[in-house]
Amino acid sequence: SQRLELTAKEFLLLTLFLRRKGEVLSRTELAEQVWDMHFDSETNVVEVAIRRLRSKIDKPFDTVLLHTIRGMGYIMEERNG
Repeated sequence: SQRLELTAKEFLLLTLFLRRKGEVLSRTELAEQVWDMHFDSETNVVEVAIRRLRSKIDKPFDTVLLHTIRGMGYIMEERNG
């Protein structure tokens, strides 16, 4: 097992994805759940956090778990191939 160094927000984000595994989560939903804010399209706080989380949970490993669903949001799931 490998230890991941996550910020508080990254941890909340990861926890939310794990609880809702296999479900598409919109940027609005993520912003409300993790940052407790009503989503403002001017902010890229969600994208930045997703990018950081990916660099920690996906980049170092063989299996990619966090996927982008264009125009809808993000989903955490294991995909074969």
